Amino acid sequence: MNIVPNAQAGPDCSSEKAAWDGLSSRYAQADPIAQNLAQTCLHTKHFVEGSAETLPAHITELQWLREACGGLGVDITDAQFAGVITLSMPTPSWDPVIGTLGGILNLKVVISHLITEWSRRQGLTNIGKDANVVFQTSTHPKCKNCKPDGHVKAKCWDKGGSQEGQYPEWYEGKRDLCTSHMIKGVTDTPIVWTYGHNS
Repeated sequence: MNIVPNAQAGPDCSSEKAAWDGLSSRYAQADPIAQNLAQTCLHTKHFVEGSAETLPAHITELQWLREACGGLGVDITDAQFAGVITLSMPTPSWDPVIGTLGGILNLKVVISHLITEWSRRQGLTNIGKDANVVFQTSTHPKCKNCKPDGHVKAKCWDKGGSQEGQYPEWYEGKRDLCTSHMIKGVTDTPIVWTYGHNS
């Protein structure tokens, strides 16, 4: 069977892409309602801190929604998508991070910054640290009062620490008896609170 293509009958068939683009433009008509719905889904998807969804999974789902928009004829540029990602982050907890981006619309930079910060917060949260402490570089803090690793001066119960003499029950090391008994006496004294009582 010999089939000779009719050069006047159809679109440019010089390459597969040209053929596909020609056929798509001729026969594909995107429904405006489907386009609006896809865009709405993309713009209303928000990351919820503390949920089961991870930030990488959130960004992957946004990418899928972006591709769905593209399939319906709504192209979202990288700069626009970077804006969509930053606007999908929760406020006010992520506002300082978004603020450091300073209007950067480079998609790779935005994703890298957000994933790095999310990873940092996950690491600190997993070891019981405050996720809102910015620029903490060590996962093992060093006390500036007594010098050992594992706590900071605000949690130090050694002489000069913020919790001086408030030794935990499990501590079996040497205690400063003067400070220890003074604190114990104060904390063992019952406090009675009254409300609305006039003497």
